[in-house]
Amino acid sequence: MVPFDFEKVILECKEYSQNMSPKDLHHGFEHCLRVKNYAVEIAKRENADFWVVEIAAYLHDVGRGHEKTEYHTTTSAKLANSLLRKLGLTEKETQRVVHCIETHSRKTSNRQKPQTIEAKVLYDADGLEMIGAVGMLRTGLSAQVQNKDWKHILKKAKWRLKIKNDFLTSSGKKIAKRREKLITIFVHQLESELEKTQQQKTIKL
Repeated sequence: MVPFDFEKVILECKEYSQNMSPKDLHHGFEHCLRVKNYAVEIAKRENADFWVVEIAAYLHDVGRGHEKTEYHTTTSAKLANSLLRKLGLTEKETQRVVHCIETHSRKTSNRQKPQTIEAKVLYDADGLEMIGAVGMLRTGLSAQVQNKDWKHILKKAKWRLKIKNDFLTSSGKKIAKRREKLITIFVHQLESELEKTQQQKTIKL
């Protein structure tokens, strides 16, 4: 049983996330919704507390674009902590969500490891967003935002290929396995096409 007015809290978290999300395709609100959908699906299969997972999924990136000197996971966790306490969650309930947010990213060098099943669910959900068809397209979107070149895109695509083995729940691993063929073909094809272009660029007349 959820210990508070779940529907009210979820609506507030969803609205807050939409307002705080970057206005781009790479990490915009639709990214948050996809992660939430993956998280809810995995949570049901793994018997995780869905309220923790769904709230954490909505708030996992609210600090992105608002961070200064710290990682977005830290900023997101602080913002989530403040919001959830205002919405009436207890310190214990809030910290269950905060832990998920603090540990969801594979990219922060000081990252903590997910300890709870709910945190592992969010970690896997965020990972699945990286290795699907949308995930591979997001590599290019990210590069454009950062003004990077094709070499950078290929490097990031290869990194995403490697994380197919970095999943923590049984359900997350199964879904990732089903996507392995798609992303492998994509990365190899991308590398082949870019290699031909690079060879033409280096030809001296």
